[in-house]
Amino acid sequence: MVRKKSNGISVEKLLSILRKLGGKRPEPREADYSRWNQTEEEYQKEQAGWEESVRRKKKQSTPDRNDR
Repeated sequence: MVRKKSNGISVEKLLSILRKLGGKRPEPREADYSRWNQTEEEYQKEQAGWEESVRRKKKQSTPDRNDR
């Protein structure tokens, strides 16, 4: 049984095309596993710092509405 998509291309044909592309998963380069043993407290502290940096960047890129 050949499965068809709404545009008429069979799923098998699509899979065949994708397999022929020859793409390979990239090798991890210098993967950083240092945080795997991180405690919950360390994680929460790091997340809080990251969220604060995002807020600062967003505030800098958004014009103050009161200045209009």
